[in-house]
Amino acid sequence: MTVTINGTTGIAGVDGSAATPAVQGNDTNTGVFYPAADIVAISTGGTERMRVTNTGVAVAAGTATAAPLNLTSGTNLTTATAGAVEYDGKVFYGTPQGTQRGIIPDAQFYRLNADYAGTASTSAQGIFGATLGVTLSSSTVYAFEMVVVFSKTATATIHTLSLGFAGAATLNNILYGGVTNYSATAFSSGTSGSPATFYSNTASATSIGSATASANFNWTTQFRGTVNVNAGGTFIPQYTTSVSVGPYSTLAGSYILIYPIGSAGLINVGTWA
Repeated sequence: MTVTINGTTGIAGVDGSAATPAVQGNDTNTGVFYPAADIVAISTGGTERMRVTNTGVAVAAGTATAAPLNLTSGTNLTTATAGAVEYDGKVFYGTPQGTQRGIIPDAQFYRLNADYAGTASTSAQGIFGATLGVTLSSSTVYAFEMVVVFSKTATATIHTLSLGFAGAATLNNILYGGVTNYSATAFSSGTSGSPATFYSNTASATSIGSATASANFNWTTQFRGTVNVNAGGTFIPQYTTSVSVGPYSTLAGSYILIYPIGSAGLINVGTWA
């Protein structure tokens, strides 16, 4: 194996014959060294961080204070190149072939592992917790999706259920939509005969289905959307009932995921023309 560092080829120790591996750096604890044939390793503080061999590259395990790999924010290639991975300070990108750059979705994710009981109230309340939300960055567009089941077993009073978002983040715009199924029985796995679609372009509460007056009732909803954030802050998914009923519980397994797709404004990633 031939190694070239700073224009020097064939540095002592690369073939494993030297008693002491060659080191390039400010001291013996920081630099490039050659511990065996066909191996180049990078060390900092006396700890090996990366190893390159004739079969590939191995990156050392991360620690509580040091990530194994950290990309610095920069400018994306003028023309995307197949195999490239890039980071512009907002989003990670990968180009699988040709110039077809794509977004690598690094989603923040929250999933309930136990039912979360709400309260009997007409006030807006958190879907996953009283005030539980995610902190979003300014001047960034995010894509998100949710799958949620609301279920109650008390109060036979006619009412509707609405979804919305609150929090400190200010929004330039938002659009989301999906499908909901509702049933006047205790929740169980299976199918529903009452599907409906809904959509919204506001963070304010929007009804997701027809009114119901059953004591036992559940809503199964799944939707996707995008949100353009102006000033960063919390983004809290909420629901509201038109009258005080229930209470509803958000069932275990319900989740939300959200990830950045670019700077605020038009998002154009790929070979669109």
